[in-house]
Amino acid sequence: MRTTSRLIEGEFAVTDILREAATLCLTSPPAETGPSRSLEGDFRGWMWMEQVQPGLHGSACDLTAVRDTCIVGTIDRSIMVTLLLRGGNGLFRTETSVVPRAENGRAQILGFGQTQRCTRTLKAGEQGVRVGLTISPDLASRFAQAIPGEDLDVLNILMLGGMRDITLPRSELLIQLATGLIDMPFRGHLGTLFRESAITQILFHSLHLLRRDQALLRQFGQRHHDAVLHARALLDAALASPPGTLELAQRVGLNRNALQAGFKAMFNTTIFGYVRDQRLATARILIEEHGLGAAEAGYRVGFASPSAFAAAFRRRFGHPPTGLPDPGHRRRTHH
Repeated sequence: MRTTSRLIEGEFAVTDILREAATLCLTSPPAETGPSRSLEGDFRGWMWMEQVQPGLHGSACDLTAVRDTCIVGTIDRSIMVTLLLRGGNGLFRTETSVVPRAENGRAQILGFGQTQRCTRTLKAGEQGVRVGLTISPDLASRFAQAIPGEDLDVLNILMLGGMRDITLPRSELLIQLATGLIDMPFRGHLGTLFRESAITQILFHSLHLLRRDQALLRQFGQRHHDAVLHARALLDAALASPPGTLELAQRVGLNRNALQAGFKAMFNTTIFGYVRDQRLATARILIEEHGLGAAEAGYRVGFASPSAFAAAFRRRFGHPPTGLPDPGHRRRTHH
């Protein structure tokens, strides 16, 4: 198998992004002149794209729009999976609709059943750190014997006529895999193997989550399913002071038992457990990325006692909040 990995860093234009994408589609891509190059234009930061298997491409980037920018391109029949880790992803439009904005930490699946002309609009200063993969129809046919029948069915449904937009439940495994691709601790042949493994795992775990979500939709029905998703969104918007279970159930139009049962089935945790875990995840970001002290971070996310926060943090992450790894940015070393 031949893989093609390209990393570009510095400032570059929309046309450079499109050119890199086109290069991956060539049967014999041009020889690389080096692991990176600086380009001037519409974006600042870095990005890489790679074909890990014929029909399966991966990408990662940390990009900031230098000015108001509009990317216009044609997307062939395919499936796109994107996981936005931080920041924003702009406004994405197809010929027929506006795609809902991606949510940090939740994979978004777009199924293109036919070729569509699409645009992505970003505001000056908008930054996004994200990982993505693109699946072409060739992948399903090439691996028909290896891919489980349920996964093949999902792939085929997503590539039927029209367009499908699905946001998956939050998955810590997907976030860990995507973060590894952003940080990239390996180089050379080992780095190639690492990226291929991570991208393939993201693909199959996304399909697993999608199958599970569709099964829950059939089990609970559209109204119940959507009400539980609404309840989670309400909790996410008020983690420091969330509504009680009874109030939450009333706001989404379910009785308390139905909400609790649906929440447990869909997210594999209780409402209380979800709020606790999201508070701790938010606190970790405040400490690692914003430099807050442990006590201040715990207070910001709703813990009244520093000792209670420290104990909960240790149980969740395996170390105290004062013993976090060095958050310094690791340089990318793709070749």
